[in-house]
Amino acid sequence: MNWRPHFIIGAFAGAIVALILQLNIFVIFLAAIIGGISALAPDIDHDSSKIRKAADITVPIFGVFFSLSSICYADVGCIIANWRTIIISALAITGLYTIVITYLKPKHRGITHTLLFALVYFGLLYTVSNFSFALFGLAGYVSHLVADQHIKLI
Repeated sequence: MNWRPHFIIGAFAGAIVALILQLNIFVIFLAAIIGGISALAPDIDHDSSKIRKAADITVPIFGVFFSLSSICYADVGCIIANWRTIIISALAITGLYTIVITYLKPKHRGITHTLLFALVYFGLLYTVSNFSFALFGLAGYVSHLVADQHIKLI
């Protein structure tokens, strides 16, 4: 299955979770976006996938913003005083991603297509966001496994 059907199915899965939680229309729309993007995540192990191409660009950007928010948030004085730490943290995040994707990359439909990795993905989302956001992502991720009819525990 290519990326468009996965995105659409994941968007529906995320929106359904938001509807079950009886959230407002804005959050339902956000849940659909999160679910759709998360439905592409299992294919990060494939070199030509949309999510892989997007991650190669966005991971360094995420690294910078994550480092900023975890070290200083929005305090300019803090950013100036800690610029080295922020850069090192951002480079560490980018480097870890690069090492995993380049040298430890799993085979296609390997570990990234398991329920265990879906839970790891949920944990990562929960670490950087909140429970609802992580649930929307989990719904999208699992929808990919169901759509591929390739569900494994480990």
